[in-house]
Amino acid sequence: MLLPSVAATALVLFFFARSPAVKEKARPDGMRSVTLSQKDSNFAPIPPSAGGASAEVLYAPRGRGLHFVLHASGLKTGLRYLLELQVDDVIYTVATYSPSARGELVIDTTLTQFAEGVCVGTNFDPPRPTTGHHRVQFWIKHDGNPATGTMPGIAPTAPGAQLACHGNGDGEFGYVLLEDEVADFTGTDATTRDPSR
Repeated sequence: MLLPSVAATALVLFFFARSPAVKEKARPDGMRSVTLSQKDSNFAPIPPSAGGASAEVLYAPRGRGLHFVLHASGLKTGLRYLLELQVDDVIYTVATYSPSARGELVIDTTLTQFAEGVCVGTNFDPPRPTTGHHRVQFWIKHDGNPATGTMPGIAPTAPGAQLACHGNGDGEFGYVLLEDEVADFTGTDATTRDPSR
């Protein structure tokens, strides 16, 4: 059942729509950096010294795809987590991951389009190209989807039903890491000269 996921997403959207954007950090190598942190019930960050999980995302601000490297720590082992991206006003469930035995997670990838990549059921949103200017928020949440197969209760021909599920099977979709800054990305296409290359 996806209601916990929908409710959590609505709460996150309400809070961050009302909060001011913080500028991401530029680096000498041209990459930019945004951080994620675990939040308490007042959306205040929980520091790692108090048991909070944290992450940093390094990303290229321009390119024909969104290249990023996410390093997370402090996650619970033995669980699967979903990577979600809010791209402008659309949320995509990109993939599911298991952290290492030390509670660490490293994701190094380039997205050539913004698209659903794992079991989402009725929350499915159609893909969109990376071209143009986008504001991107990175989130990590519990993967409460079924452990195998596809989302139950969804017609096999419905959008999203064909995406395989690999979750914890417990229906828990709580957010673990939320963005401290919003990433600013501009996607180029084959006819656009990318000054970073």
